[in-house]
Amino acid sequence: MTTSKSVTALLPKPGPAMVVDTFNLVIASANEWVQVVAQEKTKREEIQAWEKSQIEIIHVQRDFLLTALDRTFDERRENFRRLFDNLDSALISDREDAGAQVSELLTAITELAQTSPFKDLKSPTLVVQEFLQSGKVIEL
Repeated sequence: MTTSKSVTALLPKPGPAMVVDTFNLVIASANEWVQVVAQEKTKREEIQAWEKSQIEIIHVQRDFLLTALDRTFDERRENFRRLFDNLDSALISDREDAGAQVSELLTAITELAQTSPFKDLKSPTLVVQEFLQSGKVIEL
């Protein structure tokens, strides 16, 4: 007896009940496959919706930060202009304390130049939250 004949001899002869059971197993497997496909499709749609919302959030945060940085640099420019205008006035002043005023203004200019508008930046989410808590308004 060969190996294939011995294996065939061990297999039961298919009867009507076995055919029905096998058919039911195929149907159950097909139904499970359909359910898994539907679930995975739903998961993909949820992921795509989440991705879209995250991209929108990132764009809003980016726009907010760019606007805030523009305002910050506008404010720094104005501060420097004001300090230099005051320095010019102090340099041509005939007042007795003009030297001390010049010294104070030069110190203020130096301190402002040494600070960075980026030093306090944390995560964009924290910056937006802190801004919202401050009650300030930035027009976009």
